[in-house]
Amino acid sequence: NKNGLLLPSTTSDQELQHLRNSLPDSVAIQRIEERHSALGNVITCNDYVALIHPNLDRETEDIIADVLGVEVFRDTVANSVLTGSHCVLSNRGCL
Repeated sequence: NKNGLLLPSTTSDQELQHLRNSLPDSVAIQRIEERHSALGNVITCNDYVALIHPNLDRETEDIIADVLGVEVFRDTVANSVLTGSHCVLSNRGCL
């Protein structure tokens, strides 16, 4: 979202530095130590809320809330835990 960027723990230092150099200083960037490394499949968000995989670590939930500046909800979409695979959120709605 406009506030931050979450990266899997497999992101190299070089990749992280390139992203930091490419994005405005106002965008927070954070690596996440999480067994679910395909973050786009387990998180969907806009600038206000995030829907996450119900089994993500509590620490990961806190990082999502802090870095992205959103309220986080653990839920499923279409009876699937892969929230990011089944929907997309924008500030105007959800598909």
